[in-house]
Amino acid sequence: MSSPREQLRPQHAVYLLGILALGLGILHLLTEGEGLGTVLEAFVICSLSSLVLLTGYEFPDREISESGRWRAVRLAAGVTVSFALLALAVWTIWLLEGHPNQFSFLLSFATALGTMVGIRGGIHAVESEERLEEAEDLTKLLTINQRVLRHNLRNELSIALGHLDNVESADHSADTSEDVRVIRDHLERLLETTDRTREIVSIWNAHRTVEHRLTSLVEERIARVRETHPDVEIATRFEADPRVRSHPALGRAVEEALRNAIEHTPPEASISVTVRTDSNGAAVLEVADTGEGIPRYDLDAIGSPGETPLVHTRGLGLWILYWTLKTSDGTLELVENRPTGTIVRMTFPRKG
Repeated sequence: MSSPREQLRPQHAVYLLGILALGLGILHLLTEGEGLGTVLEAFVICSLSSLVLLTGYEFPDREISESGRWRAVRLAAGVTVSFALLALAVWTIWLLEGHPNQFSFLLSFATALGTMVGIRGGIHAVESEERLEEAEDLTKLLTINQRVLRHNLRNELSIALGHLDNVESADHSADTSEDVRVIRDHLERLLETTDRTREIVSIWNAHRTVEHRLTSLVEERIARVRETHPDVEIATRFEADPRVRSHPALGRAVEEALRNAIEHTPPEASISVTVRTDSNGAAVLEVADTGEGIPRYDLDAIGSPGETPLVHTRGLGLWILYWTLKTSDGTLELVENRPTGTIVRMTFPRKG
């Protein structure tokens, strides 16, 4: 069953504000007589209201996130109330001075003007904020790729070239199969790194979301992980089956969290997966292990504005998680498990 918030879209909220302002203008016309001045006053109010309704019609085409649209609506509502209170304050002053007139026009005009200024200004403010955040994200993404690729290129190629020298200098009768194996392993690691950096860029660059049944998606990814790690025990606890709207790479991110837990967990340790909803109705997915935990410098790298020479991740798996959740309007938390291990907590707005 859908909640009222899910039935009411940001576009509809803008329409409601516009209709409110338009209704006040019509009410002013009907209650303040039929003089030309009243007609012109109503025309001004209705014109401002029409701009608000037009903004609502164009709202879905603006390049703003869903949460950003609601922020713009809240800004518009706040400015509308502020303008209406200002009109009431001005009228009160007039009342105290013995000239309590034009209350209907003053309130109607201030409300319509506040709504129009609020929604138009709110949209531009949110768009500017999101473009700035996007530029900061791009800078972070380029920094990550540059550092990881530079580090891995140097290390993997140095090792591969060293063993290639061994092959070239070896006698024809010498066995060079081990050198060839090492060269192949390091070149494959380098290829995997470039594939992952490309995957992260594609996640960041995709501006669309799809709907998932979270429990079904988690069960599917656990089954895939068990195919390659049949000896690993993964306990599950599904307290809810929420529908979430997220980036299409969510399944890949869940699998990455599972594989990361397996990689850092010794055979005698345990891994558990929980799907639940929190007190606010948001969907929560937790992958917990009792292993060695994620290194502190990896945790710091995820939380910092950009990687530095002394703070960088060993791999790119955590960044796949980070960007998937960020582009889904969700949050990623890496917290310490008690007594040992790590909990990877993914939280996103619930759908349904």
